[in-house]
Amino acid sequence: MHRGRSSLTSGRRSSAGPLRIKQDGGVQSSSSAGGRRSSAGGRRSSSDRDRGRKSVGKFGRGRPTSRPSSGYGRPTFGGHDHTLKDPRTLNSRSFMQREIKDIIEFLTENGYSHPLSVKLLTTPTTKDFLKIFQFIYGFLDPKYTLPAKPEEEIPQVFKTLKYPFTISKSQMFTVGSPHTWPHILGALHWLMCSVKFAFATDPRSLFDNPSDGDDFEGNKVSESEFLFNYYENTYSEFLKGVDTFEKFEQDLAENMKLQAVGATGNLEHLAAEEQRLATELQLLEQEPCKLTQLHEQAQMMSSDNERFHKYLQELAGHKRSMEQKCQDLDLQLQQTELESDQAEAEKNRLEHCLTNQELSASDVQRLYAEMRQLTNMLDDLEKGTQELDQEIWNEEKQIAKKQEQLEQQVSQYNSMARTLKLIPPTAENAHGVDYELRLNFHSMSDHAGMMDFNSTIKPALVQLKKQINDEVLKQMEQKLSEEEALEQVTEMVESKTEEYAKQETRLQRFEKDIQSYKEKSKDETRILTEQFQSIETKLCDYQRHSDMDLAAKEQEFHECQIRAEQRVKEMKEEKENYQHFLFAAITQILEHKALIQNRITELKEQAKAMIAETEALELPEAAPGTSAST
Repeated sequence: MHRGRSSLTSGRRSSAGPLRIKQDGGVQSSSSAGGRRSSAGGRRSSSDRDRGRKSVGKFGRGRPTSRPSSGYGRPTFGGHDHTLKDPRTLNSRSFMQREIKDIIEFLTENGYSHPLSVKLLTTPTTKDFLKIFQFIYGFLDPKYTLPAKPEEEIPQVFKTLKYPFTISKSQMFTVGSPHTWPHILGALHWLMCSVKFAFATDPRSLFDNPSDGDDFEGNKVSESEFLFNYYENTYSEFLKGVDTFEKFEQDLAENMKLQAVGATGNLEHLAAEEQRLATELQLLEQEPCKLTQLHEQAQMMSSDNERFHKYLQELAGHKRSMEQKCQDLDLQLQQTELESDQAEAEKNRLEHCLTNQELSASDVQRLYAEMRQLTNMLDDLEKGTQELDQEIWNEEKQIAKKQEQLEQQVSQYNSMARTLKLIPPTAENAHGVDYELRLNFHSMSDHAGMMDFNSTIKPALVQLKKQINDEVLKQMEQKLSEEEALEQVTEMVESKTEEYAKQETRLQRFEKDIQSYKEKSKDETRILTEQFQSIETKLCDYQRHSDMDLAAKEQEFHECQIRAEQRVKEMKEEKENYQHFLFAAITQILEHKALIQNRITELKEQAKAMIAETEALELPEAAPGTSAST
């Protein structure tokens, strides 16, 4: 193949004429009627010429006819581009969560070193977005660094990568806003999918057709390359004066047959593969069914899930109770601290009074004697007060009992009156009389109710009593039973009173315990204060040392920043040199390709001219015997 190409470049005739190139990049050629059938150029059909144009020259080998689609399409109507409407539901919360999940999985699998979470990608900052974009785009361009104005560079990068939708410069200033982030997230997800597609794509598949044959070195050779080699070799032989190309035609047929049959033509290999697959299928069928085991595991996991759920609920309840206890203890501690502060203030006041008083020893003894007398008098008064309180308590109990009895009697009376249909005045047996009794021990107008009872209710009741003596006897019996119940309640009240006295003694004992706890807490407070002061001194020492270290680190950071800026300048210069070199190389390649195409066109025109001259020659008439033998 390389010898054929070298023969084209070192042809017999050189031409300095202009290159005739079409606008679509193809070589302009002119068709001529007729031609010599024995020549390679004459045997090429229009379909062969079309296939030959797909791969012309070294850099056209195995070039794919179309690039992969972006996944969203770029429809055109009438040859004009229209603004695309994004078919994705970018503002959908579920769609955004799915995109965020895919991005987090990709970043985690590929070693993203910065903090990462779903919350961070839900409302990110511009700094977080730039870090993620630089990390993902770094797989496509390892030397890429963020420029000084990324809001202008990033939309241009997406446009260069053929992102089908537009990202404006204003969107880059408000990356994390609710109306902008869904579109930026969609573009970032598209970039991640492009990188994953690049990971999963074999570079050779972009240049070689998987269904093509192999060359002598075991590499894949496309159909267009077979045809190009055939045309190149046959045309080289034709220029040398050869008119038959049976060897090349036989090689082309064998290559085409090998390409069509490929590895499937080996029947023994297929039979062995079929036997292996059958054996593997039989082994798979003999394996026990794992569905029952999975069902059992699912049931066990569901039961475990329920138990853990109950356990979590119990833990939540226990947590709430512990928090409530903690709050109660905090309140008690605050109250204890307040009382301790009050006691401390009282102690300071008394100590101040003690240090400032001007009394002699006799005055102190006299004061102590007066204090003892006053204490005895206070004790006597307290005893008298307790006796009076006890008498008042007894009287109040008796009054309360009487009030309870009266209330019970009144309620009994009212209930009996309702039973007898005497209440309300519109009842059947009331005859317009209000028999209802109303008690209010805190009102001064209760005597009017008693007068109403004596003048109205009582005569009516006496009259009613005469009429229903049997019912009154029954009510009296019920009254006796209620009095017995009242005595029982009284006994219960007395037992509760004794219990109250016991609780009083317990309360006094608890107060003594609290007093001792106050003293202990005062000692602990003093110890904690000393510890706090020592910690403050240590903290001041640490802060002084940290200030010294900070100055050294800032100097080191400034030096690193200067080195980084120098390195960035060097990398920019290298990038510009590489770009100039690449542009020059591509320009030379395109010029070389155009020169080869021009040379092929000129050779075709020369061949057609030679054929036309040959046909224009007048051949002498042959003898009859010679024509018959021919």
